[in-house]
Order: sequence, then C-alpha cells, then structure tokens
Amino acid sequence: MKSRKHPPERHLKLHHDTWVYSRRVPKDLQHIHPGSTHITKSLRTSSVKEARMKRDRINGDLAAQMQGAYSGERVAFKQYLEKVKPHVGAIKADVMDFDDVLPRNPIAKAACRQEMYGEHQHAYTYTLKEALNSYLGRSQNATPDTIGKLRNAVERFLLHLKANDIPLREISKKQVIAYIEHLGIGYPEGTIRAHLSRLKSVWTHAYQMAEVDNPISPFCHHDLSPYRGEGSQRKQLFSSEQLQNILYEAPDSVRDLIRLGLFTGARLSELCGAHEEMIEGVRCMVIKKGKTAAAARIIPLPEQIKDIQLPLGLETKSAGRVFSRFKTEAITTDSSRTFHSLRVHFATAAQRARVVEFDAAMILGHKTGLTMSYGHYARHDVQCLQETIKVVAKQIEKEWLG
Repeated sequence: MKSRKHPPERHLKLHHDTWVYSRRVPKDLQHIHPGSTHITKSLRTSSVKEARMKRDRINGDLAAQMQGAYSGERVAFKQYLEKVKPHVGAIKADVMDFDDVLPRNPIAKAACRQEMYGEHQHAYTYTLKEALNSYLGRSQNATPDTIGKLRNAVERFLLHLKANDIPLREISKKQVIAYIEHLGIGYPEGTIRAHLSRLKSVWTHAYQMAEVDNPISPFCHHDLSPYRGEGSQRKQLFSSEQLQNILYEAPDSVRDLIRLGLFTGARLSELCGAHEEMIEGVRCMVIKKGKTAAAARIIPLPEQIKDIQLPLGLETKSAGRVFSRFKTEAITTDSSRTFHSLRVHFATAAQRARVVEFDAAMILGHKTGLTMSYGHYARHDVQCLQETIKVVAKQIEKEWLG
C-alpha cells in the first residue's frame, strides 16, 4: 500500500505576506469547534519554512486530540499557554496583572512561568504521545507500516510503565533499562533494538522541535548483548535442493519476488518498493530508500530475470507472510533459513566468484567505508555493475541451480 504524498503547502494559505493555517475541522473534533467548518489561524510569519514547522506542530496537536492522547491537565496547560502569550510583555512590565489574564491555579502558573521565563520543569510539559503525533504529522511520506510500528513502540512502552502518557523529560534511563529487561523475556536483540530505535526517533524529533534540551535520549547506548540468542542468529544458505524447490514450487504470487531477491541480493521491503529504469542503456532496478542510508541504489538486472516487470505491486508484510508459510510448510522449519537467506546466497556467490568487495557492497546496499570524497559524491559505473551482476548470476547458477 503506497502512502499518499501531500503538497508541501497543504493546509497553508498566503494572506498578503503572512501565512495562515487553514483546514476543515476533523469529524472527531467537531464538538470542540461547534458551528465552525474550518480551523483557521494566522501563523504570524512570511517564511514558508517556519510556516511549515508551525503547521506540522498544529497537525500533531490535532492528531493527539483526536486520539485522546492529552490528559485534561495538558489540554488546559496548552490553552493557558496560548492565552498568556500575547500579554507576556505587559505582565513583565507590570502594566497588566497575572489575574487579568489567567486564573490562579498551578496549571496556569506553570504556563505563565514557561512562557515568561522558559521554565519547563513542571508536571504539564511535552509528552511522549504528543511528540509521536507531532512526528507523524511531519512525516508525510511515512508508510502505514512505519506509522503502525511507531505507534506500537510508544504504546508498548507506556503499557510497561502502566501510564496513559508520560512527559518526555520524566523518562529516565532506569525506566528504559527495566523496559529492555521486560522485552528480553520474550524477544531477541534485533526486536528490542528496533523498538528502542523507534522511541529514539520520537525523542530526536522532540529535540529538533526544541521541546527537550538533551539530544541524547534515554533510549540510546544500551548493552543488548545479553539478549543475543537463537532469535538473532545469522541467516543460513538453503541447500541446492531446497533452493530449487523454492524457485519452482513457490506460490505464483511471490515467485517473481523470490527470483528477483536471489539474483539481486535486495531485501524484501526494497524489492516490493522498487521500480525499473533504463540507465546508460542498461535495464536497472531502482531502490529509492531502504533499511540504511546506503540502501538507496541502482542494480542492473541480469538476463536470468529479464522477464520480470517492475514494480511488482506487492505489499511487504503480506508477501513476507506468503513466503514464510510456504517455506515452513514445504521447505524447512529452520528459523535461520528465511527470505533473507536469498540475500546470503547472492553475497556468498559474489565472494566465491572473487567479485571486488566494493562492487558487491554497492549492489547489496552496504556501507562502503570510503572517505567523504568518494563515499558521498562518487557514483558507480552502471556498466561496471552490470558486469558484476553477470558474474554473480552465473556463480549462483553454478553453485545451486546446476
């Protein structure tokens, strides 16, 4: 399922030289905006970059309200914050009294002190769910799968804390360590690392939005070595017989996916999202993004899979489930042999064919370890990569398909 791409100025209108936020009131929030069809607010800036940032923050707030993410105290705090902002100068200059603007209660006082003196150490500060929704509001190209994983990571952590939400500044390293130990009971290192990485990305977003002062989150720098076990073992090769059975007996819906994975070494998610282009006269598979920064790449397609047309039109999770069920029922129950083993076959064939490691890394999407001059700016020769692919494809046939 492809995510919809929205125009960069969505919900923004330029009125004279000032940007205005304007969007239709979401159905779930109509009770908060009775009689209004649109939410309209001046962003008080002529800078489109600043307007986008403010727009994304408002979108995050609305998303959190729709999910009931904010506590009543947090909602009240944000309302007091907006109410006091225009009067900060007058209150500081004793032209206006605090009582003229806000009621005298702890929440209103905290809002006033934050706006006037930058004091964030209070019980009504920026929360984890708030940061998540702000992050998702800005991640317009995030896939439904990514959004689901981020929400799941936050929900699991809060469930462990037995809390509906928690201020970001109150999350401690000890809480995260206890959470890791909790996850370690049922999950391997890779799964734990993935959960921490998603929580870290939410924290990093909050730092980039100046909601927390520390760029290093409590989800960083943990020793996960005690959780390395069977679940995180390295993937193994299929036998020649197993691989041939996979190629010829797999369900039709994933047969091209399997062949493409074997002869390109690409990851399952990369294959499902790839398209093809003619580059310098060579038919190539183009991967725009993937698991790492090095994953974006082009891979010339060998003759062995010339009949396969891209894009495949497959959804990563469903295709993975189809392959997994087939493999378990018809090939092997060995958990070290999975779809990722096809990538191991490609890498092994490249090594046995004595392919230059740099060329193999470029095709597999691994970090090359080059200097900035080569690693960042250099672009590999497509003709050279095509020759490498040919060599590896022949080695695959020789090793396992002969």
